[in-house]
Amino acid sequence: MKTIAIKKHIAIGLLVVACVGSQGETVTVVSPNGIIQIDVLADDAGNLTWSVEREGKMVFAASPLGLTVDGQNIGDSVTIGKPQSRTINETYPIYGNHSTAVNHCSETAIPVSGPGGIEYILDVRAYDDGAAVRYRIKTKDKTHSIAGETTSFALPLDTTVRWEHYDNSYEKPCESSLLSGIPENAPLSPPITFELGDDLYVSLTEANNDCFPDMGLARHGNRLQAVFPASSNGWQHEGSITTPWRAAIIAEGLTALVNSDLITNLCPPPSKELANADWIQPGRSLWQWWAIGAPRYEDQEDWVDAAKTLKFEYYLIDDGWRNWSAPGKNQWECLEEVIDYAKKQGVKALVWVNSAEMRDARSRRAYLERVADIGAAGIKIDFIPPCTAEITRWYEGALQDTAELELLCNFHGSVKLTGRQRTWPHELTREAVRGHEYHMSRYGRVQAADHDTIVPFTRYLCGPADYTPTAFDPKEMVGYTWAHLLAQAVDMTSPLLHFAGKYQDFIGNPAEDLIRHLPATWDETIVLPGSEIGKVIGFARRQGDSWFIGVLNGGEETTLPIDFSFLGKGTWKAKVFADDPDNPATYKQAEKTITARDHIEVPMSPRGGLVVWITK
Repeated sequence: MKTIAIKKHIAIGLLVVACVGSQGETVTVVSPNGIIQIDVLADDAGNLTWSVEREGKMVFAASPLGLTVDGQNIGDSVTIGKPQSRTINETYPIYGNHSTAVNHCSETAIPVSGPGGIEYILDVRAYDDGAAVRYRIKTKDKTHSIAGETTSFALPLDTTVRWEHYDNSYEKPCESSLLSGIPENAPLSPPITFELGDDLYVSLTEANNDCFPDMGLARHGNRLQAVFPASSNGWQHEGSITTPWRAAIIAEGLTALVNSDLITNLCPPPSKELANADWIQPGRSLWQWWAIGAPRYEDQEDWVDAAKTLKFEYYLIDDGWRNWSAPGKNQWECLEEVIDYAKKQGVKALVWVNSAEMRDARSRRAYLERVADIGAAGIKIDFIPPCTAEITRWYEGALQDTAELELLCNFHGSVKLTGRQRTWPHELTREAVRGHEYHMSRYGRVQAADHDTIVPFTRYLCGPADYTPTAFDPKEMVGYTWAHLLAQAVDMTSPLLHFAGKYQDFIGNPAEDLIRHLPATWDETIVLPGSEIGKVIGFARRQGDSWFIGVLNGGEETTLPIDFSFLGKGTWKAKVFADDPDNPATYKQAEKTITARDHIEVPMSPRGGLVVWITK
């Protein structure tokens, strides 16, 4: 097999490709620092495949590429043309695990001639922490039938995998098994994360989906293949086709895994107006649905006052406001009155809506204009239908409308993010997670003990999730401890951070001062040594000069030793909130003076946790 030569000059960041393509040849794309190598091959039968190595170790073996358009799989019977390459090297601001993202990769555009004379470009990107491909087909304006995709990832069957069955709202439980233990042909919800050994992790998902159905993955032997559960019989596409990126995060160590910018890097930047928009402000929010159900009109001032007391930036008025009324006032007038009161207290209001009230472009725009006109700061859109191509375009339309109307946007009952929070930075969070609503005894719900120790390394890899953490009501703790529930707010990344519990349980809580100061975004995130997916995990997170450590324990009593070497020079004050084994609805508290040379070991109860607040 002939290999097409590629020369890489790391010092100036250039990637040069020279070849004359044909069947039986390989195009090799190497990441800027030479860590990742992607081989794209048109084999002797003309079938298009890709494979990825990391520092000489196979990550996934030769796997099919292809998209079935108008009855033809464009990955069959192909001929490769002369690639064109470039290096991308940029930084940009981001909300979440850290404040600045780095987008540095080698990108190669490979011309391909496929069956029936179809011609297209296969884009390939090699990052030092991942790999991605997509297809671009330029056609005259016409309607195309897309039946599915053969893009796949082939990994060893004896690899440990963290996965979920596919669900339209991404709310199935986290599962752990070998790849061979995943049911064949059953759709799964990305990101799906593999542990390859030697502290190497791979997570599979998609990026920059603005027009395709939501992608799931299904196992066929040792391969995971792209599937589209909401459009299993195919769909129609108008005009030229640019698919989403099919992406693999490839990271050494858990800190590198959770800090990967790969998925947002594969998306376009925001407009200048959005990039500089001062109305896009992360923050914390109270809401009442988890705690008491539908909001009561008569106690809204109490909730707003509590948000002010806690120094929260937002208050969410959730499902139930549309049933409000008062003498001489309809529900909209009542809503406006609450929003006005919140403004006077320095609290910004967010409003819930069922997407059924805004399914077409005209009704959506009219509804959002009404919400903006009465002074709301944002919208929470719930109960979104299964994500066909049409619904993906609906998501995009809603993001366009809310951007123009200066409304923050939060989708619930939704599919995963695909990195387009870079393009639309006013989408500060999205649900698409089995969150704290599954810690609810009144609905007979108890989350699996290992769930909180898995989901930060699956769902959260594609972007923030509105987990709605932290509720201290003893009736609703369902086996968890206060320290665990407090640590959720540290570890479950959401730049619009909704606290689930009653304000009466936050005000006067021994951790009230910590909650007042807890950020919604971070400048730096470190996964603590000793963390193990599915058992116990610890995050150390910095904003400015303050650090917060959140440790989440699974189902067995354990200890995670913590050293403070990440602190650097100087003396620090640490406030510790640990489990009390005799009473889960309280903490064992301590205050310590520490330096970077110190360490602690604190025992944790089953479903327990630990929070340490560190200041200069």
